[in-house]
Amino acid sequence: MGGPVRVVGLIVIVAAVLASCGLAPVGTSVLVPAAPAPYRADTLMPFELPSIAATAAAPVHEPALLQKVVLPEPAVVPAPALSAGGLKMKHVWQSLNNCGPASVVMILSSLGIEADQESARLALRGPNWARGMGPTPVDAWVKEQFGVRATWRNNGTNALMKALISNGFAPMVTQWLEDPWVSRISHWRAVQGYDDARGVFNVYDPLRGRISLSYEWFDRNWQPFAYRYLVVHTPEQEPLLRAILGAEWSERTVRERLFLRARTEAIGRNDSASWLAYGEAAYGYGLYAEAVSAFEKGLALGSAQGVFTLRSSYAQALRALGRSQDADRVQRQFSTSAPQPAVVPAAEIMAQEQALELARSEQISFSE
Repeated sequence: MGGPVRVVGLIVIVAAVLASCGLAPVGTSVLVPAAPAPYRADTLMPFELPSIAATAAAPVHEPALLQKVVLPEPAVVPAPALSAGGLKMKHVWQSLNNCGPASVVMILSSLGIEADQESARLALRGPNWARGMGPTPVDAWVKEQFGVRATWRNNGTNALMKALISNGFAPMVTQWLEDPWVSRISHWRAVQGYDDARGVFNVYDPLRGRISLSYEWFDRNWQPFAYRYLVVHTPEQEPLLRAILGAEWSERTVRERLFLRARTEAIGRNDSASWLAYGEAAYGYGLYAEAVSAFEKGLALGSAQGVFTLRSSYAQALRALGRSQDADRVQRQFSTSAPQPAVVPAAEIMAQEQALELARSEQISFSE
């Protein structure tokens, strides 16, 4: 494994310069719609930090995914979640900055579909090798090429990942490649299985191989990306998928529940990542004043490096409030605040490789 690991490490460094793997082009909001549908006036509220008691009165709604679900079609019965399970899947090492298309190719393999990573790259990212991949183009491509569909949502949970795997769906998720204090690289990876006895998800990572991530690590490094996930499925599997997702098949319901969850997490954790995630969720829910206040608090508490969606959602929330000059200032700030060097010095490459090796120590390789 020495050779591949070395090559992979070098790809990580190039990806660190780009800091774009798994994200759409700068200026495009991936986590929430660019122009969400307005909500009724009686659902909007000025920004006011809710009390812990008030938050407790409106708990985060997580579907009873591991229990009996209400089925849209009587013939569809989701399988119960397993204590440990895994799907047959082919691992694919990504090409340069290609974690998204490589992960799509991997989850297609769980359906017995062989796809070419380079063809996926051109279709899902285009010829610009510095561009990342958002989830939106995947459905049209897999439908045209293979006759299957792709569904993506925000507000995923560990319980949902288990339920999907137990019912034969291979989800892919957007997370930090490493803990953000090591490197801020957004990254797509495929979830192959889970093991409750060890408390880990087994993932097929296109940059790091077949590894295991603890449930806590998985959740914590998923949060800054609105708990986004994507599954590829056949048309015949759609009723089963709808049954598993329940009310969260509706994107409007997802936006509402993600907002409640993000608000609860921001108040409870009071860290930069949680407040920035709260801002994104409030923006997606149409609460622009609340979004701006949450963004500002998140920025005051820490760095937003790598959270590229902020470049559009923060500015657009300001514009929705009639603050055009502030919106222009924010766009300039985020487009120029973090210039990237054209060449990474050798000493920095060595330092980042050492940091990556240290971060790997908390993760466990697995074998099927």
